[in-house]
Amino acid sequence: MSSSMSSSTPERRAGGGGRLGLLLVAVVLLMVNLPLAHSTWLRWQLERSGVEVTARVVADTVQDGRSYVGFELPDDVAGEQLDDDDRGWTVEVTEDVREQAVAAGEIEVRVLPERPSSYSVEGEVRGSGALVVTLVADLLLLAGGLLLWRYRQRIRPELRLVAHGDVERCPPGAVLDRLEGDEYVVAGEVESIADDRVVLQVAGRRVVVELAGHHNPVGHQQSARVRGRMVG
Repeated sequence: MSSSMSSSTPERRAGGGGRLGLLLVAVVLLMVNLPLAHSTWLRWQLERSGVEVTARVVADTVQDGRSYVGFELPDDVAGEQLDDDDRGWTVEVTEDVREQAVAAGEIEVRVLPERPSSYSVEGEVRGSGALVVTLVADLLLLAGGLLLWRYRQRIRPELRLVAHGDVERCPPGAVLDRLEGDEYVVAGEVESIADDRVVLQVAGRRVVVELAGHHNPVGHQQSARVRGRMVG
């Protein structure tokens, strides 16, 4: 459906609000999913380009039924990328893996050589909390976006136009052009008809046309055009 709308019209200003809301939903979705997408990409890189190294176990602990092992990467992996205080890492593992690592004094680690902070350990316990939170946030945002799209007309005030002449038939298309002052020409599909008014759908926006004694020969769901004064 074609449309002709000047930048100074109420339609452009109000329509931008709905688009802005949907854009904000999309931006928030991107921000919410970016950490998960980044970690997924790093895990893929780790599986694809990671190297197996033997790290020295420097600590272990059991807390609240959860087992942890602290390890230090060898110099040939960490190189000069990390300071001495930053070479150690702690990972949650199964209890069997912790016992084996403590007994051997070492643990096998897969690591990205160019990014030592990206690693994985056999027997590592990975929590699903971040994934669950992200999925719940996605569902809430998508539901909000769907409601915003579905009920956008109800949360936007409708426009009101007092006709200065009879309503006319016209080719399909949305028009909301300002001529001068409060004078506008409006065209759209007829949504409803009453004795003293007709409601037009103009690019997803309702425009109530008060006939003010003028005639409307256009039927329901047909394209109509009218000129008048915008009063709200």
